[in-house]
Amino acid sequence: MKIMMDRKAFFLLGFIMFLTMTGYGIVLPTLPFLADDLHLSSVQMSSLIIIWAISQLITAPLWGRLADKIGRKPVLIFGVFGFGIAFLLLIFAQNYWQLVFVRLIGAALSSGAQPAAYSMVADQTDKMYRSKAIAKMGAVNGLGFLCGPAIGGVFSPLGVMVPFIIAGSLALITLPFAWWFIKESGVVNEEEDKLKEERESLSLWKSIGMITKTGYWNHYTIILGLSIAASSFFGLLGYFMIAKFDATSLFVSLAFSAQAGMSVIVQFFFLNKIYEYLDEEKICKIGLVIVVVGYSIISFSPYVWTVIFGCTLTGLGQALVRPTTTAMLSKQNEMGQGITMGLQHSMDSLGRILGPLWGGWIFTFFISGPFVTSAIITALLLGITYISAHQQYLQTKKA
Repeated sequence: MKIMMDRKAFFLLGFIMFLTMTGYGIVLPTLPFLADDLHLSSVQMSSLIIIWAISQLITAPLWGRLADKIGRKPVLIFGVFGFGIAFLLLIFAQNYWQLVFVRLIGAALSSGAQPAAYSMVADQTDKMYRSKAIAKMGAVNGLGFLCGPAIGGVFSPLGVMVPFIIAGSLALITLPFAWWFIKESGVVNEEEDKLKEERESLSLWKSIGMITKTGYWNHYTIILGLSIAASSFFGLLGYFMIAKFDATSLFVSLAFSAQAGMSVIVQFFFLNKIYEYLDEEKICKIGLVIVVVGYSIISFSPYVWTVIFGCTLTGLGQALVRPTTTAMLSKQNEMGQGITMGLQHSMDSLGRILGPLWGGWIFTFFISGPFVTSAIITALLLGITYISAHQQYLQTKKA
């Protein structure tokens, strides 16, 4: 893959994202056991996950804007530092409100890491190769998230706090490598350099207002919709499989692994080739169709293995849609990459708030409801791609 970003820096940046996402994946399965030790209710447990997402929803655009002002590297380093500290502080939490405080502060401090990392890639990668570079970053994140629960499962018998120590330590270990080997990002051509000053002169509120403009609203809506659908899916899949098929933990784990594993494989090994034959718009549409089919199969599956097959399809489709949408978003030129990626992170966080709330509510009435509505949401996103394409055509015609 030809990219303009220095290869060593690119792989190191990917390694840092892998370690931080591994840490995140380690903690998620362990958090319920910590909550159990502190005798928290299921509502309090759920609120700890939602609080993290709310805090990131608010703070990610602020960090993104700051990254446009002072540079990507300091925001990246501070974000990774905040991520590590957030999980180490969980060790000292003795009650619910202390956990709430740690989760709020941890999310606020760490929410700049991913937007800064993606901004670095976008800054130093030519538009022609940006989709491929972002796909690699997405695959690394997915691989970290896939490895995390397995590592957490290995170490959790040593004590409920051990996975938190490992997660925090992994993040902090990466700091000296980031400091010494990752250079501050620049732009890759004169056109980008001319636009940089104009984009950075926009205020935070004017930048946020750009969400409604053609080229932004459609991509942000896709990110939000995918996040709502996926978080509803992830949150209720295990309950669905147990309720409908009396599935064991092995089959539930296989379903999650099939989804995540397919996503990683496609982004690592196949997406580069696909980009050589199809443009980003077509890839996005194909991916959305596959996701709709995947959710539909899960919704009406007569057997456990068909659920696993449906999960595999959703992983394939999301691997086509997410990096492609991020790349198309990064090619818009009206605001800085930092705020652009920060707002994307916010849309993801908002989806992680709304998805579980909706999925949990509808599951009480209809156990296939979360997956049926995820399919409907994704189908609507497919419609949005055609609407936005028509809008862009009309704008081009007027020009």
